[in-house]
Amino acid sequence: MTLTKEELEKRVSILERKALREKKARILAENQLEKYSLNIYTANQSLERALASSQQKQLKLEYLSQTSSDVASEISLVEMISNMVKLTGNFCSANCGCFIVTKNGKEVNGNLTYGWHADENYQETGEFKAFIKGTLPLADLTILEAWIVSDIKHPQNSEPQGSLFYTNFELATDEIGWLIFINQNNEFDNKTRTVLNTSRQHFISGIRRRLTEVEILKRNTQFENSIDKLEKARRQLIQSEKMASLGQLAAGVAHEINNPIAFISSNMEVLKDYLADYKKLNEELKENFDQNSLLEASVYEAICKKIDLSYIEEDSDDLLQSNIEGLERVKEIINNLKCFSHSGDDILLEISLNTCILAALRITGNLFKYEHKVVNKITDSCPLILGNTGQLQQVFVNLFVNAAHAMESSGELTIDFTHEEEGITVHVSDSGKGMDESTLKKLFTPFFTTKPVGKGTGLGLSVSYAILEAHGAKITVDSKLNVGTTFNILFPVIS
Repeated sequence: MTLTKEELEKRVSILERKALREKKARILAENQLEKYSLNIYTANQSLERALASSQQKQLKLEYLSQTSSDVASEISLVEMISNMVKLTGNFCSANCGCFIVTKNGKEVNGNLTYGWHADENYQETGEFKAFIKGTLPLADLTILEAWIVSDIKHPQNSEPQGSLFYTNFELATDEIGWLIFINQNNEFDNKTRTVLNTSRQHFISGIRRRLTEVEILKRNTQFENSIDKLEKARRQLIQSEKMASLGQLAAGVAHEINNPIAFISSNMEVLKDYLADYKKLNEELKENFDQNSLLEASVYEAICKKIDLSYIEEDSDDLLQSNIEGLERVKEIINNLKCFSHSGDDILLEISLNTCILAALRITGNLFKYEHKVVNKITDSCPLILGNTGQLQQVFVNLFVNAAHAMESSGELTIDFTHEEEGITVHVSDSGKGMDESTLKKLFTPFFTTKPVGKGTGLGLSVSYAILEAHGAKITVDSKLNVGTTFNILFPVIS
């Protein structure tokens, strides 16, 4: 089919318009694609910046978390400082770092001991040490409040070659610790400095806590040593007072020993005479037998009657029994003295108050023997307590001696007990001259005494108070002038 010219022109016009529309559409699509590409590029750039910022924040958080974790942990001071050097160096991408200690501006410890370098194969050089020591203001004893950053300049053209950043903090007396780092590449922005200063505050808190713990441990050791010394002094004081009391009682104790020794000596003289009579009897019997070759009963009876043999035998038995009793008495006195004077230890065991009080009465017995009356109502029915026999014996000896001195001419010492829910109370009463209120207030004060010079040390009751306190016992005093005094000692029951 042949088209006319007009039809061809019309068709060409349609095709031209169609091509123009397609060209516009293509240009519009290209523009839109370019716009989308630009948006994607911008978004990628933003994401990369956000990712970098996020990674940087993560590094900061990890650095703060690790340094804070070390501070809160129980690691040693040396380990915490060593970790701080390594963590800070890595966080700041430093080339190297170290820790030194100075005293009065001079290095006393460190020698870059806790040195760190990004290159594990790095070897320290004298130049590096000299640079650190020559650059830092070690002579300045001022404690910094933050990290200090200064440029490292080329010695010839003064061009910056990196940064030196450092800080310091107090250690022991007159000692200052320094953290020093060199960074040859990166600069420090404000955010990095803020993180470093935050970590520094945590680190210094950890330093102070550990130094405080060391000081507390040191003081605890000194305190324990002081307690040990005081305990030794207390034991020595108790023993010294005990021996002083024994010295005051020495004359009476000697008299108590002399009495049985005297009658034993007398008995031995009589037994010596009886032995001589026995020898004489033996000689006469032998002589008679030699003469007569036999011994008649009547002759034997006559010889025995001559020396009164039956009486000698009977009296010898009595004398021997009396000597045995006397020796037992001496042995008992010596054992009581030995128990009383023995320093012993502070172990508390179940003991009988009756046994303890009887032993104290035997030691002080001579004080009450002639002019005073002793009424002891303590029996084995008195419950057992936890105590130290030697120490409690010393307490009762002190109380009995004081009672004897309070009753100048004559009087009565009464020892009794009451068993209550709270415990067992022993009452030691005397009918002496009593004490006024002023004396009662000072009664347990060391070196206070109402006795004449040479009659007391003034430590008896204060030492007794300390002994009873160690036993968990309580002592109270009731006294009236010209009536008498009662000491009441409450011992806790055995649980």
